Amino acid sequence: MMTERYLVMPRGINVGTRNRVPMAELRSMLTDVGYADVATVLQSGNVIVAAESSGPDEVAASVQRLLSDRFNVDVPCVTRTAGQVRAVLDRNPLQEVVTDNSRYLVNFLSEKPDSEAADALLAEGHGPEAIAIEGTEAFVWTPDGVKAMTLSYAFLEKRLGVVATARNWNTLQKIAAKL
Repeated sequence: MMTERYLVMPRGINVGTRNRVPMAELRSMLTDVGYADVATVLQSGNVIVAAESSGPDEVAASVQRLLSDRFNVDVPCVTRTAGQVRAVLDRNPLQEVVTDNSRYLVNFLSEKPDSEAADALLAEGHGPEAIAIEGTEAFVWTPDGVKAMTLSYAFLEKRLGVVATARNWNTLQKIAAKL
């Protein structure tokens, strides 16, 4: 096995008053359990680790257990390799319509959604929002802002039958710079 860098995205930590996790403590605990080059980006739980692992799912499960065991925070974690994150930024399927990266979200999905469910969702009108689903990511442009959006991660989870967590384009660029 070779060492790989991963982005771990726990959903919904340090947003509002729920699911509080001190980032410095989390970094320390991840180092203690064997991860290397541990870093966090922003306070909302974007964690970068290096590990000899059999893949993103193993890392996601490990961090999810740690959050539950040490912080009593039960949230799903979605994980991607550094290469997968860079590929998402390179693909950028909605670049022709996006005018504000803070309103351009990538929903990272726990698995590739059922193609019939994805096709049905894409066939519907969602204006003024735009959506593209490619593999395990759903790209959403929400020109009226996140608070007004209908294509939220919760909506996508329900429609596609997967776990989703979203990061905006600006955040992804910050993360990629550290991967």
